Amino acid sequence: MKKPGMVRIIGGTLKRSKLPVLDKPGLRPTPDRVRETVFNWIAPRLPGAQVLDCFAGTGAFGFEALSRGAAYVTFIEHERETAAAIRSAIDRFGCGERATVIITSVENVLSQHVPNADVIFADPPFNQGLSQAFCTWIQGQLQPDSLLILEAERDTTLDFTGFEVLKFLHAGADSMYVLAQDGP
Repeated sequence: MKKPGMVRIIGGTLKRSKLPVLDKPGLRPTPDRVRETVFNWIAPRLPGAQVLDCFAGTGAFGFEALSRGAAYVTFIEHERETAAAIRSAIDRFGCGERATVIITSVENVLSQHVPNADVIFADPPFNQGLSQAFCTWIQGQLQPDSLLILEAERDTTLDFTGFEVLKFLHAGADSMYVLAQDGP
């Protein structure tokens, strides 16, 4: 299957804007229909939200959140060239006062940024066990009213101990989960 060269923002003020998809291992944009479903689920939570886009890749989740009213998005991406493409899009869209890119591995900065996040997107590279590792890293750190949107391989069994699964979707090779911290 040939990778697309661009991914589009599907709603909000940046609707129809395009983001480049670099030819990098593990970079696979979430299909439009899947992103649209997720954003329909979480739409009421976005206006004014502090958003964390982990394993940012193209930045599609974060830019979609900005487009739909998020107050601020922090993109975390470890690949320098990919992070540069996100920075370029921030400049092109005029979002510099509402977004930043941190170039590092997610586990290096997670505990610093999670306490302030209302919505956290995590789309780790597939087939590396990172979806479960991410759940382990972040477990117990979410604020009581925060949401975690996790994308994982459809055929992976995940242990969501400590989380409440609010919504889920299986589409093609992807599974999307909307999670909240379980209990007090």
